[in-house]
Amino acid sequence: MKNKIASLMLVVMFFALALPGICLAAWPKKPIMIMIPWPAGNDPSTMVASAMAPVMSDELGVPVKVVNKPGGGAVLATNELRNSRPDGYTMGLISIGPMITQVLRGKTPYANEDLKPLGLVWSSPFTLACRADAPYNNLKELAEYGRTHELKLAHWGLGAVPTLIAMNAGKIGGFQWKETAYKDLNPLLVVKGDADVITFSIPGIKDYVESGKMKILACMLPDRLPDYPDVPTVAEQGFGDAYSIWFGAFVAAQTPDDIADQLSDTFFKVMARPEIQKVIQNVGVIPHPTGPAAARKQMDSELANFGAIMKDLGIIE
Repeated sequence: MKNKIASLMLVVMFFALALPGICLAAWPKKPIMIMIPWPAGNDPSTMVASAMAPVMSDELGVPVKVVNKPGGGAVLATNELRNSRPDGYTMGLISIGPMITQVLRGKTPYANEDLKPLGLVWSSPFTLACRADAPYNNLKELAEYGRTHELKLAHWGLGAVPTLIAMNAGKIGGFQWKETAYKDLNPLLVVKGDADVITFSIPGIKDYVESGKMKILACMLPDRLPDYPDVPTVAEQGFGDAYSIWFGAFVAAQTPDDIADQLSDTFFKVMARPEIQKVIQNVGVIPHPTGPAAARKQMDSELANFGAIMKDLGIIE
C-alpha cells in the first residue's frame, strides 16, 4: 500500500513539474493584440505595427491585430496594458513620454516597473534646428552665442522630451533659453524669425533644410541620422547623454519570462525582415532594436537623469 501511495505521489509530482512546460508549449493559442496609445492617422508606430502584424501571425500561428486606444497623452492605454492579464496576449508600443517623463511628473496611475520591456524598437528623428543663416553651426557655437545673446527656443512644452534635451543642452552650455511652448509648433516660426531654434523631427523640416532655409545643429538620437551623416548627435557634441524619443514594446510586468522572450524574439525577427525595414524607412522612424535587459537599464538611467533635469527646471520637486 505504501509503495502504491509513493508511486502515485511521484506521478503527481511529475505532472506538476511538467505542467508549466506544457502550458508554454501551447502558447500562443488565441489572438494577440498590439496596443497603440495614439490615433491611427499617420502615426508611424501604427503603420509599422500594421505591416508587422500579418507576418507575426504567420510566425506564431495565431491572429495578431493592431488596436489604437488613444487618450490621456498615451497614459490611458499604458495603464490598460499594465492591468491586462500577464499572459502575453496583450502587448503595447509605448514611448518614452508615458514610460519616463509622465511617470516622473506623477501624471500616471502606474509605475515604470509595472511594465516589462520586450525591448526598445525605434525612435522619432528629433533635432535642434535653426535658420540656415544663423551665426552658429553646432551646439558649441550655439552656446558661445547664447552666453552673450538672447536665443529664442520654440518647443512643444517644458515636459516634452525634446524640450528637456534642449534645456539640458542650454544648462551644459552655460546659457539660458528664452523659451516658448506652442500648441501648433511649426518650422515657419524659425523661417520667419519668430524663434531662433526649434525642436522638431526630420520629416517636418526636411523640405526647409533641402531648400536651404534651415540647418540642423544636432540630432536627438543614439546615432547619426542616415540622411544627414555629417550632423553629430547631442551626445557626440558633449551636451547630454544619448537620449532619444524612443518607442518600446512592453507587456504586463508579471508576464512569464519564457512567454515574454518568445514574443520579443518574434517581434524583432519580423522587424528585421527587408519588407518591414522598408516600411520603417518610409514612415521616417529610426530603428535601433534593444533587448529587454538593455532596455531596462536605459530606462533606469533615464528615470534618474531626466528626474534631475526636471527638478532643475522646477517641473518636479
